[in-house]
Amino acid sequence: MKTILIASCLAVLAMTAASAETRSSTEYFIVLDTKTKTCTVADRKPRTKTLKIAGDATYRTQAEAENGMKLIKVSISK
Repeated sequence: MKTILIASCLAVLAMTAASAETRSSTEYFIVLDTKTKTCTVADRKPRTKTLKIAGDATYRTQAEAENGMKLIKVSISK
């Protein structure tokens, strides 16, 4: 009985740790609005046709994405 209880507690602990890791792994993207030709930082991939991911990089923090936005060169073909 003790073995089942300990195993259950360990399983719950492992699932809780995995869940916490998933929540903290937010990705940030540099998003280009093709209508206004401006870039912004977003925490989700764009789902509209006028918003596109600028560059290939994903960033772990918003500050990293903002610094990356200063370095990225975006060219729009018409």
